[in-house]
Amino acid sequence: MEGFKTCARRPAHLLHSGIRSRPSPATASIGNMAPRLSDFEKGQIDALHRLCLTPRAIAARLRPRPDKTRPSYKTVERFLKNRGKKRVFKKPGPARTISPKLERRLIRHVITDRLTSPEVRIIAQRRKFFISEKNRVKRLAFAREYVHKPLSFWKNVIFSDEKIFRLDGPHGYNKTYQRTRGPEPAPTMRRHSGGGSAMFWGAMSWHGLSTLHRVQGSLNAERYRQVMLNVMMPWALELPWRLDQPDCPFIFQQDNAPGHAALSTRELFDTVGIALLDWPARSPDLNPVENLWAIVSRRVHWQGRQFMRLDDMLPVIYDCWRTEAPKYVEALFESMPRRLQACIDAGGRQTKY
Repeated sequence: MEGFKTCARRPAHLLHSGIRSRPSPATASIGNMAPRLSDFEKGQIDALHRLCLTPRAIAARLRPRPDKTRPSYKTVERFLKNRGKKRVFKKPGPARTISPKLERRLIRHVITDRLTSPEVRIIAQRRKFFISEKNRVKRLAFAREYVHKPLSFWKNVIFSDEKIFRLDGPHGYNKTYQRTRGPEPAPTMRRHSGGGSAMFWGAMSWHGLSTLHRVQGSLNAERYRQVMLNVMMPWALELPWRLDQPDCPFIFQQDNAPGHAALSTRELFDTVGIALLDWPARSPDLNPVENLWAIVSRRVHWQGRQFMRLDDMLPVIYDCWRTEAPKYVEALFESMPRRLQACIDAGGRQTKY
């Protein structure tokens, strides 16, 4: 009929059978999308293009398809433009931070061990911290200088750092894996700034752990000096050191936080005669006390535990520091040569620790 587009005729034995005939590849389409160019049509376009014809002229001279249609000139133009180029399909969303194998392992842990947010969060959300070229060179030089130090040297070192604990979960981790099978997980809270937090200073030596000291407010240079005088020095001087050094029996390690690197803080160490380990900047992976804090944090927030008040969380932190943390001290000290060797192998960049 005039005014209607004619369609390809179906075989007579399929007219009333309810079975649809399969369209040819040249006329196959998805939804309302235009059919793709067949190999024969691509050959036609190449031949006509060599005759210096425009895309409109090429589209008009193509052989009609079984449904009496031809590719549009836009299709011809797009084919000629992208001919010989490799199509790259971009995946939507950000890049994966973990491999599929590690993701299956995390999900298996969540399902079988009922291990909710803390440990899984720490494994899955391991973030890379920025290391400038200057700091990379310093890290590499430090690792090469101390990698061959014996364990007896590290037994005379005190490692120290601060840690923040939040009521709603481990500080610094915002995502979690939860179980999709079995009992429904307990509801979690998301409060402003984690519902409240507390900062602690702690140190570890081969002979034991320091007193866990809670820091009120931010740790500026004045408060840090008070922690050194009232907490660190009385504890450190009571430890059974090997008196190899006549002036100071131990070497103190601290990072390069503003309160630590302040001139008044360094003058205090010079006055009392405490030797400092020349620690490179941006090196939390080389400090074993960071792993100790991670262990305490996992125990405090075991199975996604949250707290309503600081008075409920503080006793748990003190108990974990006193009972759980000492089990890992010797293994962490023995890992120092491996940490430094890993830093050398990585060229001064971030390591797995």
